[in-house]
Amino acid sequence: MARFLEELSKPGTTVIAAAAAIGVSSAAIYQRRGRDEAFATAMDDARASARRSDPGGPI
Repeated sequence: MARFLEELSKPGTTVIAAAAAIGVSSAAIYQRRGRDEAFATAMDDARASARRSDPGGPI
């Protein structure tokens, strides 16, 4: 899942794209998110990192 989180932390990357990059479905990602609180937090952190890194994104 580290590879998924790395992909998700890239600006403009969606959960669907990050999941596809590692060969899993977005449904599998959301299922894990629902049962694994640490993973859910890591996803939120990766998304926040992507927003901070996006030069065209919100400040």
